[in-house]
Amino acid sequence: MNRPFVAWQSTAATQGTPPSLTVALFTPTDFSSIRRTVSHVVTQDIASSIELLVLSSTPQLAIDEAEVRALHSVRVVPVTFSDGSGSARAAAVREAAAPVIAFGEDHCFPQDGWASALLDAHKGPWAAVGPLMSNANPTTLTSWADFVMGYGPWIAARHTGEHDHLPGHNTSYKREVLLAFGQELDTLIEAETPLQWRLRASGHRLFQDARARVAHTNFERFRTFLYVCLHAGRVFSSTRSLHWSTLQRVGFTLASPLVPFVRAQRHLRQAISADWPVSLVLRVAPVLFAGLVADAIGQGLGTMLGAGQSRATLVAWEFDRNAPSRPATLTAK
Repeated sequence: MNRPFVAWQSTAATQGTPPSLTVALFTPTDFSSIRRTVSHVVTQDIASSIELLVLSSTPQLAIDEAEVRALHSVRVVPVTFSDGSGSARAAAVREAAAPVIAFGEDHCFPQDGWASALLDAHKGPWAAVGPLMSNANPTTLTSWADFVMGYGPWIAARHTGEHDHLPGHNTSYKREVLLAFGQELDTLIEAETPLQWRLRASGHRLFQDARARVAHTNFERFRTFLYVCLHAGRVFSSTRSLHWSTLQRVGFTLASPLVPFVRAQRHLRQAISADWPVSLVLRVAPVLFAGLVADAIGQGLGTMLGAGQSRATLVAWEFDRNAPSRPATLTAK
């Protein structure tokens, strides 16, 4: 694998001043795929203290310097996504120059004040700080179902405070805390919920700060939604059950048909807590339940058979998930 290379440095960076925050973005293609997310990073009020780390499978990825000049620095880390994104995310942690690393996505857009809010919160005793999530493409019932299923615990501002877990792929961490996992980090960080469970089991604490806001683009097509739910469930459960006994694996697999019923109630309560209109909650419910069934099937497969090719499959669907150009037709308060 090629070594990381510097794509842009500010005067402060060349003089040895370290960044305060590293933002890690991933692309299997070129800079155009992350351009929109980068445009939200460079407008942050502390942009000059942000290092952008681009994890790419494209050798010598070209960066448009005019679009990143407000940042502290930009470095490109060559990686491979052939077996998932875990090793790439772990590489970002190891390469980050700042004490705090925030993960981002090509389809998720930080809002004004996001970066400074994360750093301010990290002054506290938190190993990880997550943002308040909103729906970037509220155009279909599938989008709303995908949104509440993936981010339900973090969509209501009133729930700001200490949490058991935080939004996957959009949370910030104190770098030294993650480095303590060593090589195991490559597996743990693929599905962040088990990673965060491990952090809490080790005595670390997690926090959501509603001042840090991001808008997430969700899947809009029903068939795609079900397909991704299946593979996401398989990756999640294969990571969670790494150290389980055979008896534990069999017991969970037998109980997995009950999981959609338990989760559906939880996610619908989250939607109501976030002040969604009752009519929207009722229309989203059957779509949500279908996704939860697909996820439960995936969890059963992952528990008994491992991740299989699901990590690579998820990576293929994670990228190039652009927000639609047509106006929103479904909204929630």
